[in-house]
Amino acid sequence: MPHTTNMPDRLPPCTICPTLADQARAAQKFGWEEHNTHLPAAVGRLKVVNDYRPYSSRKLQLRRCPECGTYYLYRSDYEYLVNGSEDEEYLTRLTDEQAAEYLNSNEP
Repeated sequence: MPHTTNMPDRLPPCTICPTLADQARAAQKFGWEEHNTHLPAAVGRLKVVNDYRPYSSRKLQLRRCPECGTYYLYRSDYEYLVNGSEDEEYLTRLTDEQAAEYLNSNEP
C-alpha cells in the first residue's frame, strides 16, 4: 500500500516571478513623462532582505520573492539637473550563488 499524505507534491506556482524579467531597467526624466518607463508593479511585492545603503537616495537592496524565494538585486540612481532630475531603477534576478555572496556580506 503506497504512503499518502495531505501535503501537495509541489508548491503552487509563483505569481510574482513570471512577471519579472531576468534584468529590467526603468527611467524617468522630469519634463519627458511620455518617455518614462517603470518597473513592473510586482517589484513592490518583493521583500527587502538587506538594505546596503539605508540612508542613501541611491538604493542597493537584496530583495526576495515571498512566494518562491528567488533573490533579486534592486538598484536606483539619479542625476540632479537644473531643468529636472533623471531617475533610474534596475532589477536583476540572482542565481543562488550570487544571492549567497550578498547574504554573507555586509558590503557588496
